[in-house]
Amino acid sequence: MLFYPAISKLVKLFALLMALCLTGLDCYAQAATKQKSAKQDAAKKDGAKQDAAKPAPPKQPGDANTREEKLAAADGWPIHVTYYESAAGKESPVVIMLAGAEGRDKQDARNRRVWQNAAVALQKSGFAVLAVDLRKHGDSIPEASEADSPLLKMTPTDYVVMAAADMDAVKEFLLSEHQNEKLNIRKTGIVAVGSSAMVAAAATVADWARKPYPDGPTLETSTPRGQDVRALIMYSPAANVKGVNSTTIMKSIKVLPIAVHVIASKDVKEDARNAERIFKAVEIKDDQFKDARKHTIAAGEITAEGFLEGRFADPTNADITEFLTKNLMELDMPWASRKSRLE
Repeated sequence: MLFYPAISKLVKLFALLMALCLTGLDCYAQAATKQKSAKQDAAKKDGAKQDAAKPAPPKQPGDANTREEKLAAADGWPIHVTYYESAAGKESPVVIMLAGAEGRDKQDARNRRVWQNAAVALQKSGFAVLAVDLRKHGDSIPEASEADSPLLKMTPTDYVVMAAADMDAVKEFLLSEHQNEKLNIRKTGIVAVGSSAMVAAAATVADWARKPYPDGPTLETSTPRGQDVRALIMYSPAANVKGVNSTTIMKSIKVLPIAVHVIASKDVKEDARNAERIFKAVEIKDDQFKDARKHTIAAGEITAEGFLEGRFADPTNADITEFLTKNLMELDMPWASRKSRLE
């Protein structure tokens, strides 16, 4: 199991500011905080009620269900997700799945439904799964928007807003499920393709920079609000994403206790170059990390969501499940309440 000493508060803040604030993400997040405060207070009260309630009996295998949810980012943008609930209860790891984020006008643009088979495979293996349409993709568009509306065009700030606002809405939903003892948010993984891989990486750095509640004598004994992402899988990751400093982001991830698997085809030259660059930024040349920091070079002209389709689908689903089982499910991190002891 990958492990490093807990990163210090100053190092975490430095990593966040360097990687995110200079690109606008931290500034956006600060502005969004005021908009969300009422919503967060309500969520805390609901969490307290749930904590006081008698736990429901554990579900039996086969009782898992799937449902559609519409979340709201801090700026009000709708974020549509498909939630594959685990039948295994509160110790279930949770996996966030992000399709490519190159824009709705990209040829063969996909949405969260491309993950269905992979999500079901994980669900059957005891994982909870949340497949997400990031803003301006799939169903995550304002109601009554025309297909050619300028509102849906990608802008240089969209990726940082995805990492800050969209992924924060995802986190809030999963935290609610955690407090309801449906999953263990301490074991969170993210699987992403293309440009969304760097969105996932930026959100991971932000998650690790979250300060705990001031309810303990030390940081280590305080109730955490982050440090939950423990595994990151990237298919055909884009190394150059507007507004996100990929070099700084990946260097920040290198020192974190996170398993990383980077996959790309050697026959798609740009993908291969990007994957090599990204992996080198997080690589740890030590045999004890060979299962936690991986770079897989595939054969065939296959890219992004193509790994999830046709003859590649079953091997990809098996690889995802195997990596996350070893580096997420098997972690010795039991469920613990995220309710602040000050409440």
